[in-house]
Amino acid sequence: MNKIRKTVNSKLDATGMYRVVSVGLLILAGVAIGFGFFGLIPYAGTELVLSLVVAVGVALVANIFFAKLFSVHANHESALITGLILFFLILPAQLSQLQYSGIMAAVAFFAIASKYLLVWRKQHILNPVAVGVVAVTLLYSFFPLPPGYFESSWWIGQPVLFVPLVLVGLAVVIKVRKWAPVASFLVVAFAVYVYEEWRFTGEFLENWEGFWLSGPSVFLAAFMLTEPFTMPPTKKVQRWYGAFVGFLSQTTVLAPFLKITPELALIAGNIFAYVFRIRRKLFLSLRSKQEIAPNTWELVFAKPAGFTFQPGQYLEWMLPHKNLDQRGPRRYFTIASSPTEEVVRLIFKTVDAGSSYKKALLELDSGEQVIASQLAGDFLLPKDTHQKLGFIAGGIGITPFISQVKYLQDTQSTRDCKLLYCANEESEMVYTEYFTTVAKDMPLELIPVVAKGEASGEAESGFVTQEMLQRRVPDYLQRCWYLSGPPPMVNAYSSLLKEAGVSSRNIKKDFFPGLA
Repeated sequence: MNKIRKTVNSKLDATGMYRVVSVGLLILAGVAIGFGFFGLIPYAGTELVLSLVVAVGVALVANIFFAKLFSVHANHESALITGLILFFLILPAQLSQLQYSGIMAAVAFFAIASKYLLVWRKQHILNPVAVGVVAVTLLYSFFPLPPGYFESSWWIGQPVLFVPLVLVGLAVVIKVRKWAPVASFLVVAFAVYVYEEWRFTGEFLENWEGFWLSGPSVFLAAFMLTEPFTMPPTKKVQRWYGAFVGFLSQTTVLAPFLKITPELALIAGNIFAYVFRIRRKLFLSLRSKQEIAPNTWELVFAKPAGFTFQPGQYLEWMLPHKNLDQRGPRRYFTIASSPTEEVVRLIFKTVDAGSSYKKALLELDSGEQVIASQLAGDFLLPKDTHQKLGFIAGGIGITPFISQVKYLQDTQSTRDCKLLYCANEESEMVYTEYFTTVAKDMPLELIPVVAKGEASGEAESGFVTQEMLQRRVPDYLQRCWYLSGPPPMVNAYSSLLKEAGVSSRNIKKDFFPGLA
């Protein structure tokens, strides 16, 4: 089982986030259509195929239209995902009544339109699928049509589809690391569901399985709640966000005034989350680039006016380019500069068979731009300014510590820091001269740990062990430890620290979105 888990994580880490979502939804759609042809769900396979073609086709065409209208880059995979999600929300188009296809087309059109029209500083505000459904529902209320003509049914809630939905949904949540809002959403939504059942029927847990097998909650949590553009930036707020949407999606407390549907609950959550999000897209102009170690590059961009962040946070960086490979035009990278600097630094490692994205980054000329958004991350320095710190970095996982150490230096902090920097060869390490220089003016000690090559001076050979901790960081139990690097390394050293007696609450792990 552990081997399977590692294989799955490895595959997900090497695949772009949007590709994981789109492929997952395509697999789920294929399973649903197959079940339709075999009569395992109450919708015919031919009707499901028609519904899928309309939803995806209109979404893609509308995306091209609005992108040309506003002269911006068209993200076709995002439009594909929108169409696929709508496919599972709206009742399949009936071949005997083709006007149902017009309803699906209208929802898809409004959903894509919202990405371009409901924006602030070129950043869309609300989940586009939810907006599309609500928009057509409002139109339906103004232009009365026969009963059942339009319905947001969330027909994905079929017991026979539960297992495929959970498997695909887990892949998405594992990839985006959004366990906090998903868990809080499901716990609160289920609790309210059980309460409402008891309130109206007098039965407690009589129909509990209906929430999981026949309701919209699992699909909404995995594929819509986790939509990155409308997600708050930190876990604490994400938990409240998930709980808020979960409560609204099941409660009837507002029923006398307003019928709260799942999509309306999500829109309300988006508005709540907007208060905490970065409210614009950033257009970062390249100033310089250089290779700072073998196959490791640093790109320096001008910092947009008014842009603020906390050391240790990350951005989603988008770079549209030609000859795009399957890993897509977007990546998450930690900001390697300090908030106190007037530049934004990006440091990344390349490999021989690297992605088209990183190749396009290296081909950027001075003055050319990268689009950044979705500032987020909980890998933040503790509020207690007297708390001793321990940093363990693996390879390119050094980037958040560059930001944090620079911030501590510029703010004249007296925090006591130990930095264990792990790499295969000393030549692969970056910013070691900087750390050594800073250590002369603040309580910072750099401890290089070389896994394969020869270790020089005060460097350690091999891997971090309990013996090494006791020898080089004798007060390690008094420190709050921060781990950043490839997931296997982070997980291994997290276990090591726990075995050495460090409390789990004093171990912070960086979000590492993968190698794609």
